Amino acid sequence: MATVYLPVEATIPGMTSAERAEAIDAEVWALRRPDSVRSPQDITRYYYPRITHPTTGQVAIVGDTEENVKIHPDVDLTKLLELLPEVPQAEKDGLVMFIDANRGGTVPFGQLIPSTSTQLTQVEAEAEGWFPDDPL
Repeated sequence: MATVYLPVEATIPGMTSAERAEAIDAEVWALRRPDSVRSPQDITRYYYPRITHPTTGQVAIVGDTEENVKIHPDVDLTKLLELLPEVPQAEKDGLVMFIDANRGGTVPFGQLIPSTSTQLTQVEAEAEGWFPDDPL
């Protein structure tokens, strides 16, 4: 397992780091279960845990770069791409082609992480203060 901490910047006007992290996480879940196939009884809306930096309030998505994410054949990437304004268009286009080529299959989570994302290991996250010495 390769745990990765992905601090989410508040780069979208009107959206906090926490709101953007939640929205991105929901769209990762939608890769597996898009809105078109969800039922009102579905209670799961998110794929990964998130943590909040105790000093800055910034939120990070915690994932496993080696985990395979199922890609539903009916996935729609529109919302996910809108949540990634800092990602170059060529990279977004590549993501769309990659997802299209893997509809109905799986892709490693690490292949979904944009090049513009900060990626921290456990040691790096600890060094940057993501885990307080005294959690109380």
